[in-house]
Order: sequence, then structure tokens, then C-alpha cells
Amino acid sequence: MDNLNLTRSMQLYNEAIEIIPGGSQTMSKRATAFALGAMPIYIDRAEGCRVWDVDGNEYVDFIGALGPITLGYCYPAVDEAVREQLLRGSIFPMLSPLEVEAARAVIECVPCAEMVRFLKTGAEGTAAAARIARGFTGRDLILSSGYHGWLDTWAAANNPPADRGVPKCLRGSIETFGFGAFEGDNSLEAVLDRHEGEVAGIILEPVTYSSTDTGDFLRWARELADKHDVPLIYDEIVSGFRVALGGAQEHFGVIPDIAVFAKGISNGLPLAAVAGKREIMKVAGELVISSTYGGDALSLAAVVACLREYREKAVIPHLWAMGERLMDGANRIAEGAGLALVFRGWPVMSQFAFGYAPEVNQDLMTLLLQEMAKRGVLIRRGGLNFINYSHKAEHIDLALDAFREVFPILRAAHDSGDIKSHLVTTEVADSIRRF
Repeated sequence: MDNLNLTRSMQLYNEAIEIIPGGSQTMSKRATAFALGAMPIYIDRAEGCRVWDVDGNEYVDFIGALGPITLGYCYPAVDEAVREQLLRGSIFPMLSPLEVEAARAVIECVPCAEMVRFLKTGAEGTAAAARIARGFTGRDLILSSGYHGWLDTWAAANNPPADRGVPKCLRGSIETFGFGAFEGDNSLEAVLDRHEGEVAGIILEPVTYSSTDTGDFLRWARELADKHDVPLIYDEIVSGFRVALGGAQEHFGVIPDIAVFAKGISNGLPLAAVAGKREIMKVAGELVISSTYGGDALSLAAVVACLREYREKAVIPHLWAMGERLMDGANRIAEGAGLALVFRGWPVMSQFAFGYAPEVNQDLMTLLLQEMAKRGVLIRRGGLNFINYSHKAEHIDLALDAFREVFPILRAAHDSGDIKSHLVTTEVADSIRRF
């Protein structure tokens, strides 16, 4: 099969790396995070579950803008709500009534939500949740598991070189624990015991992407939080409005004190919500948590329309059904091809991984992305396959047909012992290591 024409994408990329640090605004969207030279870099337009790059190539997309697209690109109900609001204005000298309407919409969907504050990004939302917990408890230390954004609040927990640029004085403000670890020095219980009376909050992502079996740990974390009188915070930026209407807390029936949402809350418009119990959230009214664009009426209109679609249509069951069709089909095809490749985790955002040596896995992943893009399907290196409501059986089957062609190519490349010879350029082979 002929290689893709990516002439315009590469021209723009060569310009970008000279004037944009890293060539991108988002680390996970950098061209080197995919398969540089073998996949599109710039997208011109999108609709439903399809995107078109600047060179005119069309694809069925499973990257989903890294997760926000739950209904589909240019989804009519959301776009119409935003279009109507744009005619009335996007931001005002005082408050928008949509702030009240959107907050009520979140409260109707999310089990822990009794009060809600809006910001623009997930990183802002999790940082605000940490400040609220500190303001409520009067303590400083946050215990954290997982990734919660790039701000200093969280980067203070990183080790060199990832902590470069972060004040060292912040290191004592955060400590990590092992998600799923019931024993050991790094377990949540051990860390809480070491810091009795010092902990302001416990924040975690309530799901792992390779497994759906985290309910026991969440129940244990809830018990420990209650025992030590510490607010439990869920980072539901990815899981919210995807694994269930009310997120992982609804799915597992384990309710946090505070939860942070973004991505799926507005189908791609920039907005985050911090929601939680009234006695804790009301403290936010006394703290410096403020954003000029937190009351942006366009994004708030998108939230109201998006959550209405979730409530009135079987959106979440559809995500599960299409995700299961993709996972089950891909695993059968991989097994039939004798390929050590497994799709696992949540069907609504399944993760896939190769089972060979690390260097081999990297090269096979690059070849997989390359060959799928040639066949009009976009997937992300290492997962996640984000399903949206606009994915229908025909789109899933198109991806499965591509897998039927590509998996034997991967198996043959592996068996040849020279996977790099199957790649479009050496740059593709080295892309993930540079990133």
C-alpha cells in the first residue's frame, strides 16, 4: 500500500519547531509522540468520528482529541447551543445565568456534587481541589497517585529531570502513594500513618486504564480517608461522563468528597468542574480561586447541551457496546495472527500493548500506527482508544478490517528480526525515544 501524502503536514511541522517550543501546545499531541513522517500532524477539520488532515486524507479517529470528544466532533446539539450563545456574547461584565444552569446540570449527574465551581482546564481543576482541601482542613500535605496536570502543585512530586523549573521548597507539600498497593511503605495506609494529622487531602484517579477492577481499592481508600478524617478527591478528568454518567464514583458506588471533571463534560469546549460536598466546597468561596474565563458562556452552554444529551440518550451504553465490539474483535484478530498484542481495560477507552521486549514493542507500535493511518484509521501510541457516540458499527468494523490486514504485517516484521526496514523513515523508528 502506498505511503500517505503528508507534504503539507511536514511543511507546517518544520515551521512549527522553529517558532513553537516543542512544536505543540500539548505534549501528548507532539508529532514525535505518534509516528513522525508516517501519520498526519495537522488536522484541518473533523465531524462525527472522522477527521481530515491538511493534505486531504480522511480517517476514522479513535484518539478523540485525547478524550474530550464523547459525542462526536461538531456534534449538532452542542454546536447549536454554542452558536446560539455566541450571538448573545461569550463573556460579560457580570455573571452569566448559564453558571447556575450548568452547575445544576452537573449536580443532577454526579453523586458527590452538592456545589460546583468551574475553571478552564483539568490542571486548574485539580489544583483548585487541592487548595480547597487545604483550606478546609488547615493542613498542607497532599497525598497523590497518578497524573493530575502540569502545574507546580503536582510537578513538585516529580523526580529529575521532570521537576526542572519547579521550586524545591514545594517538595514537602506533596507525597505519592501506590495506587492498588494494599501493603508496603508506599501504600496509602503506610503514608497516612507516617503523616498522621498532617494530610489535607488524598487525590487519585479512580481507574487504571489496563484494568477495570479497582473497586476494592477505592472502598479501602474511602475507609482510610474517613478513619484519618481526610477529604478523598477523585480526578475524574478522563473517567467522568465516560465509564458512567456520573463517572467512576457512580460505576463503583464509592463516593469521594471532591471530584474534578473536564474532557467529556463539554464535548471538547474548554471547561473543568470541581464538584463536591457542600461543607467542603463552600470553603472555596473564601479562597483565591478565580478565573476570568471560568464563566465563559460558550463552554457553559456546551456543558448544558452535552449533559442533556447524556441524560436523554443512551450515550454511555453506546460507548460500552462499540468499545466491546472493538476490543473483542481486535483481540480475536491478534490471536489469529499469532501476535502478542492485547486490548484490555475499559471498553469505552481500551488500552493496547505488545508483549515483546521493550525495544521491539516500540518499533511494532510505530509500525502499527503507520499501517493503520495508511488504511484511514488513527490510533494513539500505547492506547487509549476513545470511543464516541458518533462511532457506529460500520466504523468499528472498518478498524477491524484494517487490523486484519495490519496484524499479519506486524507478525511478519517481528519474525523477520528487522522491523525498522518496514518503517517509512528512521525518524519514525526513533520518534518515541526522542519524545
